[in-house]
Amino acid sequence: MNVSLCCKRIWLCLALTLLCSTGFAHENLYKQARAWQRNGMYDKAIEAFKSYLQQPVNKDTLTEHQLRLHTEALVQLMNTFQSKGEPEACVTTLKDVFKTSSVIQHQCLRDYYAVLGYALSRTEQMNEAEETMLKALTLPLRQATPERYFRDYAYAAAVFYSNPNYQKEVINWCLEAIQQAEQCKNTSGKQWVTAMLGGLYKQNGHLNKALELFLKSKEEAQLRNDDLGILNSLYRLVDLFLYWNAPEYANIYASEAVRVEQGMKAKNPMVSAQAYINKGRALRQLGETDSVTYYTEKARALCQSLPYNSGMVDVHLLHGTYLSEKGGSALESGIQELQQVTEQGTTLNRAKAYHELAHIYLKREELNTAEAMLDSMYVLLHQNGATNYIRLNYEPILKHYLNQKKQDKVEQYVRMMLKEQQALKEKKLNFNIVRSIVDLHEEQKKQNLKFFELEQTNQILVLTVCILIIIVAIAVLVPLHLRKAKHYKMQIQHADEKLSSMAEQLNQSNAEKEIRAQEIKEILDDKGKRLELETLTPNMLQTDGEMKFRQCFELLYPHFLHHLREKVPTITRREEILSMLIILKQDNKRMAELLAIAPRSVLMLRHRFRQKIGISTELSLEDFIEETLHGET
Repeated sequence: MNVSLCCKRIWLCLALTLLCSTGFAHENLYKQARAWQRNGMYDKAIEAFKSYLQQPVNKDTLTEHQLRLHTEALVQLMNTFQSKGEPEACVTTLKDVFKTSSVIQHQCLRDYYAVLGYALSRTEQMNEAEETMLKALTLPLRQATPERYFRDYAYAAAVFYSNPNYQKEVINWCLEAIQQAEQCKNTSGKQWVTAMLGGLYKQNGHLNKALELFLKSKEEAQLRNDDLGILNSLYRLVDLFLYWNAPEYANIYASEAVRVEQGMKAKNPMVSAQAYINKGRALRQLGETDSVTYYTEKARALCQSLPYNSGMVDVHLLHGTYLSEKGGSALESGIQELQQVTEQGTTLNRAKAYHELAHIYLKREELNTAEAMLDSMYVLLHQNGATNYIRLNYEPILKHYLNQKKQDKVEQYVRMMLKEQQALKEKKLNFNIVRSIVDLHEEQKKQNLKFFELEQTNQILVLTVCILIIIVAIAVLVPLHLRKAKHYKMQIQHADEKLSSMAEQLNQSNAEKEIRAQEIKEILDDKGKRLELETLTPNMLQTDGEMKFRQCFELLYPHFLHHLREKVPTITRREEILSMLIILKQDNKRMAELLAIAPRSVLMLRHRFRQKIGISTELSLEDFIEETLHGET
């Protein structure tokens, strides 16, 4: 087996060497690498891209076309490693290629640092990734095209996406990348940047903008049949609806993501793991916790070979929270998984883990530890003046600090709730209590100023009175808020019941259609009945009688007479037969024979029927019958 493998490798090397013997063959090598990449033959594609980049090239005769292919080969080499889910190997290979390629060292340096910076961001080496990307942006760009500007801005946004100090820059890079994409002939990454910009808006509380961009991103990916792009948008939609406290919608998009992932030919462990993680998150928030472990374990198996923040951090966060909520013997295991997130996770994930741990310790009445967790969470969410949002459970936090009479902490979290309420207008009802508390607090501040002006020596007393007023106000407003929330919940429940009723009616209608379709199928499968249908002629009126004729006609046009009677409630039996004969394309003379009446009587019958219908002279009776027939289909 080893001999066979060696032979294959030798053959591949010989083939690659032969292909690279001329400039024409050199370009063919790139084309062959792309073909292997598209067909999922990643190992062969990687070897071919490496060989292409490392082949000696005369810099003096290097054309602009060849230079562009070198840059594209760098990008596709990285993309192939990402498809394999091997970000660490990608970085190592890029650095090795750089050492042996004079073209990259002298003529594609900005391209190289941009690609390397993005590749590093997929590993745990974020500091090096940021330094490398900043270096790339300071270098001149040879062959400055919209495509290459788009790539650099998109990669820069991805590298600094989670850095709270660069949020404004990341938004500007995303907007610039999208603007450059509008000038490109073919930029598949536009969808990806659109979704990333939506994530930034979501992260900064602009949920309507985020939702609009995520849906737009999904539509663009579907138009391109880009499964990875579709999944990227679905993941962000799931995350948005979970934050928006709408797990029903999140679960719909999570299920769609699992279906898309299962239908992909070329599997990516990072992508697959995220599909199962998001499904587990949606089920947990829905309260269907029995299935959470199933999906987290599937994700855990896929994340074993990935960098921690490329998948396992989400597994630990989800499963740790689930175990802590389950309690009992599982609680300690849940705490351990959450603590691992606080040590290795990104800023937002660490904040989420601290939040969950704080609630665990509050329940266990380990108050000092709980407060330490809350302080760590708060610092992470407000690093360097930037405010990030995660889904917080404020009630036990405020209750704890009120019991501890730590007014500064109460005010701190009230202010945080107010900012979140202002950012999330869609959640306005849920934050009525916040507005009331803050309004009262601001009003009290004004009163305090007056007191200070009138009575300098009474500061301590005034402050005490203010605190008591705020506490009393909270005690009054909380029941009021709960009553309003209960009323709101009943309204939602009533709306859900209406929606369920409508859905049930729709299902019944669909079921009736299916039954009707099955009846028609059974009729068509029955040779005798099919023969009756196929031999339906107007002569049946004379040979088999009107009843047999009507039965066969209704099998072919099951709803025509019903719709005709709706349009003409006073229609007679003979007018119905006249209408059916018109459908069968019979002229007046033939109608007279079949109805056993004079031709003039047919004309009179048609005239009276037109008067009864009330149709205009411009519209023929045949047109009216045709419209009725088409309306029933």
